[in-house]
Amino acid sequence: MRKGGDCNFLRDYPGSVKSAVRGLGAIMAGRGDKWSREETLAALFLYLALPSKMVDDTSEDVQALAKAIGRTPGAVALKIWNLASFDERRRARGKVGMTHASKMDKMVWAEYSSAGDELVEEATKVFLNRFDFEEPLSDELKETIGFDLPEGKEREAIVSMRVNQEFFRNTLLANYNSRCCLTGLSNKALLVASHIKPWKVSDPKTERLAPDNGLLLNALHDKAFDRGLITITRDLKIVVSGAVGHETPEDEYLWRYNGEPITLPKRFAPRAEFIEYHNDMVFKG
Repeated sequence: MRKGGDCNFLRDYPGSVKSAVRGLGAIMAGRGDKWSREETLAALFLYLALPSKMVDDTSEDVQALAKAIGRTPGAVALKIWNLASFDERRRARGKVGMTHASKMDKMVWAEYSSAGDELVEEATKVFLNRFDFEEPLSDELKETIGFDLPEGKEREAIVSMRVNQEFFRNTLLANYNSRCCLTGLSNKALLVASHIKPWKVSDPKTERLAPDNGLLLNALHDKAFDRGLITITRDLKIVVSGAVGHETPEDEYLWRYNGEPITLPKRFAPRAEFIEYHNDMVFKG
């Protein structure tokens, strides 16, 4: 707690977490011993895999992890937000971090910042194989974890990729106010986190999860962007490829936005070098 009992730093966190922090039980929650590296990696996994609104002590997934490691849901939620306090993407959006992060939290986040995909793979392996979950997980997390996939390294690789992509999507949803940056569509089920420089050629440590390497687009424009039928200019306007005809309603819908500017994000405007890559290597000009 800050000097004088100031709890204003909690304004960015879910209500139940605020209540937990204000209660001594949540601050001192759990077994009272230090968190292990594996437990901290499991908390990191949840932070990356879940939208921030699902990270509190009422979350099914937080409760399931708490049961699996013998701690309280409040302690797990606080651990996740302690890790979040190191996330530069949150800081850049003006989100205030928790003040109780441990040396282990700092070390794990530093590894994540430098190792990227490698640590996500380790966290995935820990979450999938190290703990027995007696409490049910949310449908959203079950889909990410892929219980339909055969166990083994292939499943771990697929889940790691899904976790990274989900984190990237959640970052862009926050950055673009959950609206397509071109059309304004706000149905989340139809919104896609599009990489400007494609995922497969982006550096896993510095580019794949970079919020300035992404656009939040509706499903149609995402597919068109991915296939080089549209691009954006350095002044953030849409350009439609000459490869797009005028034969179908979909064609005309693409041409409708030719020359139109995108809606600027809160932070992390698209980086010029990523735009240039898409212009030169993806766009069918």
